[in-house]
Amino acid sequence: MSNSAKEINLLQKANSSGTVNKFFSYAKISGPGIWLALAALSAGSLVGSIGIGQRLGTEGLWVQAWAMILGIFSLWAITHIALNTQQSLFSLLKNEWNPSLGWWLAGSAMITNFAWCMPQFRFGADITGSVILPFLDNKGGKVGVAFCMLALSIFLSLWYERSGFQSKLFQWVLRLILGALISCLLICIFITLPQSGISFGDILSGFLPALKSLSEIPDSYESLLSSSGEFRFFWEEQLLSKQKELTLVTFSSTLGVNLLIALPLLLLGRGWRREHSGFAKFNLFGGLFIPFILCSSSITLLSVIAHQNFLKETNPLSNNPEHASYTPTSGPVHDLLAERIKQQIGEKEFDALPPFQQEDKISHLSNQEKILAQLVMHTNTKHWVQLLSDHKDNHIGKLLGISVLLISFSTIVILMVLNGHLVCEILGKPHKGAPFQSGSLLLALSSVGPFIWSDQDNWVADPSYFLSLAILPFALLSFILMLNSKELLGRQCPKGISGFILNTGAIIAFCCLGISSFYLVWNHMWGNVPIGQILIILLGTLLLFGYFSLKNSKLASRIAGIESRLDSMKN
Repeated sequence: MSNSAKEINLLQKANSSGTVNKFFSYAKISGPGIWLALAALSAGSLVGSIGIGQRLGTEGLWVQAWAMILGIFSLWAITHIALNTQQSLFSLLKNEWNPSLGWWLAGSAMITNFAWCMPQFRFGADITGSVILPFLDNKGGKVGVAFCMLALSIFLSLWYERSGFQSKLFQWVLRLILGALISCLLICIFITLPQSGISFGDILSGFLPALKSLSEIPDSYESLLSSSGEFRFFWEEQLLSKQKELTLVTFSSTLGVNLLIALPLLLLGRGWRREHSGFAKFNLFGGLFIPFILCSSSITLLSVIAHQNFLKETNPLSNNPEHASYTPTSGPVHDLLAERIKQQIGEKEFDALPPFQQEDKISHLSNQEKILAQLVMHTNTKHWVQLLSDHKDNHIGKLLGISVLLISFSTIVILMVLNGHLVCEILGKPHKGAPFQSGSLLLALSSVGPFIWSDQDNWVADPSYFLSLAILPFALLSFILMLNSKELLGRQCPKGISGFILNTGAIIAFCCLGISSFYLVWNHMWGNVPIGQILIILLGTLLLFGYFSLKNSKLASRIAGIESRLDSMKN
């Protein structure tokens, strides 16, 4: 008996048993929720959690938590549609709803897979060399680590396609990775939290939505801002701009479009049907939401503690003059300090100065302003680990390094599998064999990106991010309409209390995630070109064309059918 058949039998027995037995039966199955949790806990989520903790403190814990709650409702809606129609999201959109939306969603999902996969190799290689195995902290060592990550990812992705023991072992590897990740982060929390001064009440209140993060700077920056004198407004504007951008970006991108289109493929690939919707909901909350919140909140809390340590080390009254006199010679922090000088003497006057005088003026800025510039622009994973590590006992540093490595490696594995499914879906091929393996191996190309493409964020990550973000409001709205479409679902449209909760959650998700995504894309500029507005208008035009072309095609098909019947009656 195949693994899918065994799972279906187990689910059928669970559905006919009591509540307690049903819970334990559900817990035995490794559902797609764990896959989505590991994919969502990527390098981007890691950087977002670190940045939220640094800039907002415990008051930022709500950002990813509530984004995932809203995302769960969207995934629940997709699950309901897929299990009742027994069709993938791409097939439904292409054949029954809006082909333009289906193709854009599939294309942006594939680009997102590539863009998410690329930084994982860099993060894994960097953290292995700098924290876990210092003798690998060189170009050759990092390339070797990236190659090992790639080889193991390919090996495991091939296991996924097999049946029997290898497929079961693949599921257990994912469970062990997620369990090890949660354990490492919670151990670090238990060690560092008691000395941090952060209370349990602070943590709980941090999960309450606080929109003031879009308009107010946290009190932890007050001492630095008060010492900036007449240029306080400049630093407040810089901090608030980055803080607002980080909050909206992290909130909007917690659940990517690649995961939205992948979930039905995972569900249908395992042979699940309408009667398995109870487990599907359980798996979304138990397999995705709880692990994701535990990990992302732990990273955010650790970032808050690291930020406290940084402020202590850079305090001018501390015994760390090396940190207090930090002056960058290049990069975005240096550029921001140059902007600060231009505010003082004027842009033309600054540009007219010879380079050595420009550097001299930057070096004479106060330590507090240099620290502010670093806090505005800098979110460094290695620095985060170093600030949390005890110099006498580096166990925390090792645990955090292992956590980052697990996040990077598991994301690569999951994205390779998801991309294999996506390629098969686009080509209309069975989800196995050469098409699936080719789709999985396609992401192997992303392993070379971090080592030969120094500007990958500007030319890969950012464009792919905004292409995906642009489609999100349209996709979320379509899920709500599809969920209540009598033509699509008939009697299976959600009803009663469960239907009310699902529809309400999906509508709130559209209002919050959709509006924040639309705002970010609409206001995105490429130099002086409003590229975001152009993208939204172009996308809206394509979606209208796709909707009416499919509607006309269906109408023409019906008319042709009626004419055929009339002809047969005449004959």
